[in-house]
Amino acid sequence: MKIVYVGDNRNRNNYGCRATSTALSQIISKDNEIVGRVYGNYTNSDSKYIFFRRWLPASFYKKVGRKTYWKYIREVVCIFNYYLHRTQISMSKYDFVSMDLQKSINNLIKCIPANPILEECDLRKYDFDALVVNGEGSFIFSKYPWRESFVEAMLMYWAKQLGKKVYFMNAMFSGMPNEDINTKSIAALKELFESIDYIGVREDQSYEFAKKYFPNANNVKNYPDALFTWFSMVNDEFDIGTGKYITGKLGATDDYFLSADFTKPYICISASSSPRVGAAPEITKNAYCKLIGELKKKTNMDIYIVHVCDGDNFLLDVAKETQTKVVSVDTPIVLAAKVLANARVYITGRYHPAILASLGGTPCVFMGSNSHKTLSVQKLLNYSNPKEYSEIPSDDDIEGIVQDAIVYINDLEIRKKIKDQANELSILAEAMGNEVK
Repeated sequence: MKIVYVGDNRNRNNYGCRATSTALSQIISKDNEIVGRVYGNYTNSDSKYIFFRRWLPASFYKKVGRKTYWKYIREVVCIFNYYLHRTQISMSKYDFVSMDLQKSINNLIKCIPANPILEECDLRKYDFDALVVNGEGSFIFSKYPWRESFVEAMLMYWAKQLGKKVYFMNAMFSGMPNEDINTKSIAALKELFESIDYIGVREDQSYEFAKKYFPNANNVKNYPDALFTWFSMVNDEFDIGTGKYITGKLGATDDYFLSADFTKPYICISASSSPRVGAAPEITKNAYCKLIGELKKKTNMDIYIVHVCDGDNFLLDVAKETQTKVVSVDTPIVLAAKVLANARVYITGRYHPAILASLGGTPCVFMGSNSHKTLSVQKLLNYSNPKEYSEIPSDDDIEGIVQDAIVYINDLEIRKKIKDQANELSILAEAMGNEVK
């Protein structure tokens, strides 16, 4: 079949987006042809350069779109709107997206002439048989409706109108920790999810969610995340050795080329996808500085801060204050995976980076996240006692994290157990491509 692939997030500064988007693309393209891609720039929260006013007629967008100076005016106006109203994750009145899917389609068609960056979302221009949506972490039913959820839902709804098959794959359904599930968002999407051809989720909690809230869905299946299929790639014959083999432009310093040595035992640490991390930056930074200080004191190992996402930029300040080496966000993704996969232990509140680590058998000490995902990945990997520490670790959390890290470092059996389980999950994940038919 000819496929339009939605949610190809590999152009975002996020390890998980880059890795799992690529993995799913590889799976579905084995027996199909991908003829169009809708990337993550404008399905996610990055509406910074999109100009839209609901009250303007279609003729206005066509007229200004033909003006050579329009792109400069649009940029200035959109930046002003962005910082004044902060579209970010949720929707705003300055966005073409709404909870009414048909209205969103109409708004999109109307404003495309003045926003050529949105042309990839115009399904009318593709000759295709099916739409495949990479659902990964985009359907969290938080207090404020997520923009990404409703952009992807709009495209699924539109594809159905055009008589195409729709496959929602590699997905998670979740609420936000410490919030009630947004039942209004669920109600707005219920009819759509019960009409599409396939819903593929990545763990048990999401499967239970789909069965509960979309009981009449046609075909709900549970496969491990597509990223598990990278098992053989992460475990090939290439050894990363030193820093000179892995640095992207952000980490390409003379010192790093010489000082980063992955042939010696080391520990990796990242932050969390929880919005709490960015809400109190100074408190968060101080907590991570203290955590790294305790790790250095009690393990006597090299520590690497793995900067997996732009949302973790505060870790760059932590690195300076603690004089800790950084594996940068623009590190080539397979090499970044090998760094994680060969660590002695990985401390993280991130889902896909934890999967990358598990492909080499690296045990993880988990912090909380923006959903149930750091608990669910522990269940997938058969951790005997799944638990999460606070994403802004307290003194007690720091003590527990360090103790657990030391236990994992000294456990000679756990690495093989995790790696064997990851291999089993890779075989299961590979089979999800058979659903696209």
